[in-house]
Parts: sequence; C-alpha cells; structure tokens
Amino acid sequence: MLEISKAVIQKDGKYLLLKRASNALSFPGLRDFTGWKDDPGETHTQSVMREVKEETSYDIIPWDEMKRAEYHDKKYDLSFHYFIPASVRGEIRLSDEHSDLLRATLEEIKNLELHPSVPLFFDL
Repeated sequence: MLEISKAVIQKDGKYLLLKRASNALSFPGLRDFTGWKDDPGETHTQSVMREVKEETSYDIIPWDEMKRAEYHDKKYDLSFHYFIPASVRGEIRLSDEHSDLLRATLEEIKNLELHPSVPLFFDL
C-alpha cells in the first residue's frame, strides 16, 4: 500500500485545492489537496511538510494527523494521512506538477472533478 500524506489547508471557510497537471502519471486533471507519497524513512509529518513546500512553496507546521482513510481500485491501493496546518507561511507558487489552484467551499467542492483523497476526507 502506498502511504500518502495530505495537508488540508483552509481559510475563511474555503479549502485550497490544486489541479493536477494534464500530463500527471496518476489522476491527471483532478482537484486535490497538497501532498503526495511519503519518501522512504520519512514520517507522515515530515512528508506533508516537504510535499507542501515542493508543490506550493508554503512552509507549514502541521497539527497531529487528524484522519486516515484508504482507497482501493484495480490500479491503486492508497493510504491517506490528513493533516491540518497549525500555521501556513509564504507566498503560493505552484510546481510544474499542478496547472491551477482553487479555493473552494465544501458546497463548491461537491461539484468538482476530485482526486479520491478529497471525497474520502469529507465523507462525500
């Protein structure tokens, strides 16, 4: 099972979602939280801090893991570890792995094409 750490960044009732690039190897074009797979030897906390920095240039300090969920289909066995940052610093700059960002309410999120991690977090 692939271990994946995600940051759920929320401000003023809106959640930060990145759009995965159209050439992404997995889940191209879908909206997703920041974060991806843990590197060998990394804790989930270390992974989410590194991934958020790489994908957005944000520096975060996460609270403890708040939720865990699994996703299985014919191609993937994924274990998601969700963190809410205690603080977020910096100016956002997207990596080449993403083509766009969006800040959306939960109601707006329900109408988007989503990476599996998002509906699992919200129990949609």
